[in-house]
Amino acid sequence: MLQDSLSKFKYFLVLALLAVVPMQAFAGSLNNFYDPIDNTDTGADRLIYYYDQLGRETFVQVTNTSDSFLSIHVQVFEADQFCNEVDFDDFLTPGETVVYDMAALPGNPDLTDSYGFVSITLDTTDSFVSGALIGSFRIIDSEGYEYRTNAASSDRFGQFDPFIPGQFENALNFNNVNDPAFADVVGITYVDLLDGRNVYASPGVGTQFGAIGSGDQNLIFDHAENFNSCSPVTFACDPDSINLGIDNSVPNTQGFARICNTSKLEGDNLPVDSGWLLLPFIGNICVDPLVAGSGTDSFEGECNYPTYFVGFLGLNNGDGTGSMDSWLSDPIFLEIAQEVSN
Repeated sequence: MLQDSLSKFKYFLVLALLAVVPMQAFAGSLNNFYDPIDNTDTGADRLIYYYDQLGRETFVQVTNTSDSFLSIHVQVFEADQFCNEVDFDDFLTPGETVVYDMAALPGNPDLTDSYGFVSITLDTTDSFVSGALIGSFRIIDSEGYEYRTNAASSDRFGQFDPFIPGQFENALNFNNVNDPAFADVVGITYVDLLDGRNVYASPGVGTQFGAIGSGDQNLIFDHAENFNSCSPVTFACDPDSINLGIDNSVPNTQGFARICNTSKLEGDNLPVDSGWLLLPFIGNICVDPLVAGSGTDSFEGECNYPTYFVGFLGLNNGDGTGSMDSWLSDPIFLEIAQEVSN
């Protein structure tokens, strides 16, 4: 579960340890900024979920925690179809919980073998109570394990806590306690259209981690801290960029590409081995003309709307054990970010 206070890393003991700090772009304007993942136990205005119907079943849950009637806008972005959007409106009574089966959504869209993400937004063009939504999701794999975690959220009004790309990194720790080990490293990038109900995503809106230059490279370490550099990686809403594996020894569950071409869990520390992956945040990429900045005050490659990144990491042994959680935000790093940017 996401926590209000994350002054120390949260550890997951099934298959892997995870300690990740999500970063947002800052390219010189307030359209790209850091926005933490809020505690969705206490309520948010928008919830972001990953879904996967590729040999799996996904169930998305949302609850109205208020005493008021609320309108919500549900958007499904099919990454496997280059971010085709399916959407519908719904209405929540006070205290109501709704579970959406991704195989039987209103309007009956065909999401067979589909994967991507879901955004549920409190419709602020209608009467609303801010911070009234909480949510979670389940992904049940045909091999007998499942992922369960809270939805992530982004404050649509933003905190505008900019920082310098490259100053802060994300660390994903992994091991093969329940060998073998498989991963779903999910990255979701989207923009807020600021109309009170819609987000937008496309293959042309992404978030880059790692670069070619020294000091900005993605690095993967084994248990003895021996490391190799890895190519830059961009998470976007397309068939190949929303879900990745870690390396050859922790491949993607669905057979998608891996971040590193190494085998860090096949060393001399068997039967139990471990490693970790360092992902320096570089920035958001926006080449979609529908949302890209324009005019003399814009910045090349920057979206003309607030841009967000949400990450989920799922790890499993392929036949019975799995865990997933959001990439988490740590207040200590917020303080450091402010000091560096001042």
